[in-house]
Formats: sequence, C-alpha cells, structure tokens
Amino acid sequence: MRVFIAIELPEAIRGELAALEADLQAAGDSVRWVAPESIHLTLKFVGEVSDARMQDIDDAMKGISWKPFRVDVRGIGFFPGPRSPRVLWVGIQAPPLAALSEKIERRMLQLGFESEKRAFRPHITLARAKDTRLDSSLVTAASAHEEREFGSFLVDRCFLFQSTPQPSGPVYTKLKEYDLNAAREN
Repeated sequence: MRVFIAIELPEAIRGELAALEADLQAAGDSVRWVAPESIHLTLKFVGEVSDARMQDIDDAMKGISWKPFRVDVRGIGFFPGPRSPRVLWVGIQAPPLAALSEKIERRMLQLGFESEKRAFRPHITLARAKDTRLDSSLVTAASAHEEREFGSFLVDRCFLFQSTPQPSGPVYTKLKEYDLNAAREN
C-alpha cells in the first residue's frame, strides 16, 4: 500500500481553502483540483509499503514527541515558480515544522526507506497541472491571493495515511494517529 505521514487541517481552514478553489476554478481547466476533504499538510511521503513494514513505521512514529506548535496558513504560490507553474499551493508558516519533518525523515531512513530528494518546503497542494503547466489565467487569478490569510491552528498530532489512486484523484484513508505529546508525557 502507498502511505504518507501528514498533518490534518481543521475543518474551518479546509473550508477556506475549498472556497478559494471554487473561486479559482473558473480561471482555467488545466488543473486537477485536490478534493477539499483530501487537503492536508504532508510531512513525509513514504511510498509503497508491504503490510509487514507497516508495524515498523508505526513503532518508529509512536516514539516521536514534539512540543505543540502553531501553524499559520497564509498566501499562495507555484512550483516550480509562476513562469512555468505545475502546482498551485498555499503557504505554511511554522518554524518547528521543518525540524519535525527532519526527525520523521531520519526515522524512516533508519527503517531503510528512501530519503526525500528535495528539501522540505512546507505547503498545502491545491491543484496540479493536467498536462505540462497551469493556465496563465489561473496564475493571474491566484496572484490576487498572494497575501491572503486562511487561519492558524495548533499541531499536537500527525497521521499515517494510505493513498489509493482513483480516476477522480487519490482517496486518502487515515490509518494511524500519533499524539506528539504522548511520548513527552511518559
């Protein structure tokens, strides 16, 4: 099964992002939008994992503790950039997030999983290009939201998700929950 470790967004922020998607959908049909119920903040994409390896991942994640921290969801941008955009994302501001992601990365490396090739850049993906790039009309429309604030929330847990490909887009199923305070309290 295909799995990843992520932070789930509060319903209010997910609603704000769904409203943004609805506003921008008229600007172009060159994208596959992420379904509002699937919007999340990925910490580590693990990949294809056998059932036997799931217990290893679970054991490694149970031992992670982290002080709760605030995440601000603000602004939009494009990967790799606005000149040749393939991904529309919403920004994340949370200084502790990179260190938490690195801790998870190290634990997965110890289990023999591949290291991420790119540096961790916290973001929330809203849309991906169907073909080579997003329409310039979408880039223009989205630019009006460069400084928009979508809300903030406290992170004290993360989740292991399964990703199941479907014709309409992947379906994410929550498999495990990890309370980041639990290990701190023991």
